[in-house]
Amino acid sequence: MVKFKRPLILKFYLGLLALCGGLNALIFTIPLDPSLFLFVTSMFKGVMSFCIINVFTILYFPKLQNWINGLGIIYIIYEIILFQYINNNASLFVDIPQRALMMMLKSKVQLPLYLNIYRILLTAVFLCIMAYTSTAVIFKQQHQNIYFDKIKTWSKLLIFFTGLMVILFAPLSYVQMPENFSYFATILSFILIELFVFYRPAFLNRSALKISFGNSFNRDSEYAISELEFINEFYTKLYFVQNDASLENLAKLLNISSNDLYKFIYYKYSMTFNDLVNKNRVDYFIDIIHNPKYLNFTIDALAKEAGFSSRQHLYKPFKKFHGGNPSDIMDAIAV
Repeated sequence: MVKFKRPLILKFYLGLLALCGGLNALIFTIPLDPSLFLFVTSMFKGVMSFCIINVFTILYFPKLQNWINGLGIIYIIYEIILFQYINNNASLFVDIPQRALMMMLKSKVQLPLYLNIYRILLTAVFLCIMAYTSTAVIFKQQHQNIYFDKIKTWSKLLIFFTGLMVILFAPLSYVQMPENFSYFATILSFILIELFVFYRPAFLNRSALKISFGNSFNRDSEYAISELEFINEFYTKLYFVQNDASLENLAKLLNISSNDLYKFIYYKYSMTFNDLVNKNRVDYFIDIIHNPKYLNFTIDALAKEAGFSSRQHLYKPFKKFHGGNPSDIMDAIAV
């Protein structure tokens, strides 16, 4: 299981993927020395491939993380060797068009045998890893998991995107294709990268989540608790306004384990227990400020009625689930 206090590792690779895609597009608008252009575009493509592999690894195969990081180190060594070769042989790349450099067209870019072998091996390893992970995600990982259900479509889009890039770019290194085709393939890849990152599942941004597709989060056909029991205890009896509301306490009232209750809440409401409590407290706060019975209550008193220990503890959840400031909405009602 991979635990993110905030899912910074995953966010880092998604951010790096988008950044490299954007910078790679920007490179075409900047006049660069051919040798530097070759190095930079090669580096960006490699980093993007590494990021895609890491996204899969973190979400589906966390035990392989160290092996993937080792592959990343091997790739960095390749880039260092390539950079040294380019620096020592800059004159070889002066008259080569940017498109041929970007695609490392065999008829134009002549690299020594050891670099070609190194590059072919890295490419083969990358393709093998992508083939394995893609097969596992689509065909083998069929257990119904609360996170897997939410990310399945996104994962398939990533697989489709990667496969499309391989189909588009693989021939460009070996065959002299029309110039417009290579530019189309490049632009399309950058657009897909940005869309892939932008439309990621919302739960990947949340804090205090345990992201894992292991069996510990598999959901059974029936839960240990019915939704009606939960609604009665949590909503009808206004459990969320109690000051001592907690996952453990509610689990005892419902006679189930805390782990089962956590999974039930996340699958049904797509949020953690604390977020569910705070969201309903904010909704309840908004309801009671419209009630004439609470007309003369202060914000502090209203916050306590809604279950918050003080007005200070109200502000952050209010901004998160409603937006703005509690005093603003109260002033608007008073007018």
